[in-house]
Amino acid sequence: MEKIPYDIILNIQRKVNIVDVIAEYLPLEQKGKNYFAICPFHDDHNPSMSISPEKQIYTCFVCGASGNVFNFVMNYEKVSFTKAVLMVAEKAGVNLNLKAENSEKKIDSSLEKYYKIFEIVNKFYQNNIKTTYGKKAVEYLNRRNLDDAVIKEFQIGLSFDDNSASKLLTSKGYSNEDLEKIGLCGVKDNFCYDIFRNRIMFPLSDLEGHVIGYSGRIYNGENDNKYVNSKESIIFKKGLLLYNYHRALKYAREKHQIIVVEGFMDVIRLYTIGIKNVVATMGTAITKEHADLIKKLSKNVVLCFDGDNAGQKATISALEALNKIGLDPKIIRLEENYDPDDYVINKGENNFLGHLNNPLSSLEFKMDVNKKNINFNDFVEISKYVNEMSKELEKITDKVVYELTIKKISKETNVDVDTIKALINTNIKEKKIVYEKPKVAIGNKYQKAEEFLVYYMLRSSEAIKLYQDNISYFSNRLLAKIAIQILEFYNKNNYINVTDFTIFLEDKTDLINEVLRIDKLNLPEELKIEQINDYIKTIEEGIVKEEIRNLKLKIKTESDITKKISYLEKLAKLKKECK
Repeated sequence: MEKIPYDIILNIQRKVNIVDVIAEYLPLEQKGKNYFAICPFHDDHNPSMSISPEKQIYTCFVCGASGNVFNFVMNYEKVSFTKAVLMVAEKAGVNLNLKAENSEKKIDSSLEKYYKIFEIVNKFYQNNIKTTYGKKAVEYLNRRNLDDAVIKEFQIGLSFDDNSASKLLTSKGYSNEDLEKIGLCGVKDNFCYDIFRNRIMFPLSDLEGHVIGYSGRIYNGENDNKYVNSKESIIFKKGLLLYNYHRALKYAREKHQIIVVEGFMDVIRLYTIGIKNVVATMGTAITKEHADLIKKLSKNVVLCFDGDNAGQKATISALEALNKIGLDPKIIRLEENYDPDDYVINKGENNFLGHLNNPLSSLEFKMDVNKKNINFNDFVEISKYVNEMSKELEKITDKVVYELTIKKISKETNVDVDTIKALINTNIKEKKIVYEKPKVAIGNKYQKAEEFLVYYMLRSSEAIKLYQDNISYFSNRLLAKIAIQILEFYNKNNYINVTDFTIFLEDKTDLINEVLRIDKLNLPEELKIEQINDYIKTIEEGIVKEEIRNLKLKIKTESDITKKISYLEKLAKLKKECK
């Protein structure tokens, strides 16, 4: 990918607010002049990431992750620095006229042949449905209100009943073992046959849009199972994937919302009524990996699972998984046990949009679930309900919602408001966030002098010039690299600024983290030349002492008498300098 010039990157950074960008990914809470969030870069439970609107940087007080807006997007999205710049540029409305690589995530060369197999067979299935033999399949899809545009968009195809896919792939040199390994074919007595026969083929893709599996559906009144799905394979793992992720990414960012459904047909159906910010779990429970992917799409999540009891259980499970990573989804519950696909067909687009525009909060959903089978004439059951809801009320931080919900429960149960409040641990509602700062090893005075000099180099051209004129060596390799980069930045731009300097460092995460750690040292902002000179003298003293240590080691191990005498002379001279 083409490298983007520094001045253009800087211009993009100045057109966005890091708070707004991070808010697209994480729920933020303002505390004073800064914002705080659950850190996504370690297993965080209390908001430990601070975002500074003033400096346009973020820092985690626990794991030390830090950087500018591009570093956040790069590390969160797991993309290159250049790709992150392109993504932020799009948010800023800046057109760079640069094209990203077709796939940011390179395909493992050892797996490349499997992706190629699916690429070939996918084109084959798509071609089949366009033939005379595909006419009945197309008619079936049209009756289901899936037109040609939808068929093309989702690459829907058709498998024949003649092992033609196996014949095609083996003719191209692919082994029976490979075809069986990825679940496209079966092998018996060395004969390769199609797993998917006479079915409408719905391709399943990975996060980048590569086809890696199928769900095949009967369409002509056959007595077989309605669906046959690909088995999990070396490239297809349901727990790591969300159906339609690669398409939904753009629309979720535009709408600032992601809708999560259970089945791929639900996704396709919602597409037909213009709802494109939607993904599916493909019938599996939401895993930690699913939850992380959903969080990347949007912090505003709407769960719309099937309307039956199984859908209710799946919703409860999904809520637990998403709550663990700091998300509080809204809920749609469809009446008459409908799934979204059937609901839109039978109840219509407007009724579905009515649900979408008025979803339940997670609290309302839990109240509905908990009181669903409660006999309000039974005191024991009422007690159970109130105790269960008190656990949910402990989590509420909005005082208005807290009071209204208590009053609602009181009215439903005839239990006094004060009695309900007595059950609730209000300390949880008002608890203060405690930040555990990362432990930093206390260095010796020579390393401290290097750190303090870098601190002032990040603020003052005078400190940079004193470094340039007097220092040739830092004992700390990381600080040495930072000092050299500061000098390069200053010589190119004739100024120094911490945020701009982190942008200059691009994807050098180790340097950026150290720069921002040093930037937070509790030192006077005012620069005193005498103090800088003291740091320089201390650093020089450290250099001499390190040379003395090295010479002593050489003298101890050297067998050549001439060299040993030379080392002793150098040692005497250095000791004199040190005094």
